[in-house]
Amino acid sequence: MEASRRQRLADLSLRDFCLYRAICIELEDLQDTIQLEGLLGRDFHVLSVAMRDRRLLVEWLRDLLLPPSSQYTDGGISEAAEEELLAHPLE
Repeated sequence: MEASRRQRLADLSLRDFCLYRAICIELEDLQDTIQLEGLLGRDFHVLSVAMRDRRLLVEWLRDLLLPPSSQYTDGGISEAAEEELLAHPLE
């Protein structure tokens, strides 16, 4: 996806920013779940659901032309990481 098509954080309306913030917060929670479950390895169902949901939220950010979550938080997903996540289709 061409980066210039995505909105800049400063240009988001209040409504779009609230949606963007909610997605970014959920992505951060999913990242924590993925890291914890990946480390502990006790519940692979929880891990796979979190990974699927993360991918779907990244697709949503891109479809809505919202900025990558890395622009909201330092631990967010960069555009390059988004590309990698979306490189393989869901099964």
